[in-house]
Amino acid sequence: MEAAFKYMNGFFKGLTGLILTVLGLGVAVEILYGGGALMGISVIENIMGVINGLGTSGFAGLVGLLILWNLLTAK
Repeated sequence: MEAAFKYMNGFFKGLTGLILTVLGLGVAVEILYGGGALMGISVIENIMGVINGLGTSGFAGLVGLLILWNLLTAK
């Protein structure tokens, strides 16, 4: 059972790393080539929408931001 948890933990860490890499690439492509250059998706606008949504949610947004921060910085 412990091996299954280690496998899933490694899988999700790898998936998170991949998502962050693609997100960074999307931001760089959008800065260089303009909005919608990456398959018609505006990455920066979507990131700003998530941040604004968390900001207008009050305490629940703060808790969500702390959980997201913990997930992204956990080693």
